Amino acid sequence: MKKFPLVLAMLIVFSVASAQQSAASELVKEVEAAETLMFSQMNYEHAAEYFKNHVSKDFITINADGVMANKQEAAADTARLKMTGSAQLKIVERKIRVYGTVGISTGRAQAYVNGTMVVEFLYTAIFVKENGDWKYTGWQGTLSKDSPHIAPPPSGK
Repeated sequence: MKKFPLVLAMLIVFSVASAQQSAASELVKEVEAAETLMFSQMNYEHAAEYFKNHVSKDFITINADGVMANKQEAAADTARLKMTGSAQLKIVERKIRVYGTVGISTGRAQAYVNGTMVVEFLYTAIFVKENGDWKYTGWQGTLSKDSPHIAPPPSGK
């Protein structure tokens, strides 16, 4: 009988830890879904709606070609949006961490055009939960050491 309280306490601790792990896993899945949506919508065809509904007001991007832009500037950069829309993306590595209402995804991705890899980049994408929805709030991309050389997008917005 003396072991019963100890066993009961261990079961409670295990149940709480399991529930916390399950909740954390669900948040990671939510951020992964937000990132998947971002990668599929950040192109010329879908960007206007995506920026309106899924991008936070204080969005900032720092791109591998040295361009930094806020939400309005990024939405207006039609040359870049056309370029990203022409490629098929392959996520090679990804790790998502969630800290309360902030989700951070880091990874390595490759972009292909007509079956040829045109760029490999490392990235950090940041999402913030606002009013129950994960909003895209930040991006930083860096060319990987294994990336083919790429030209910057054509100028002209």
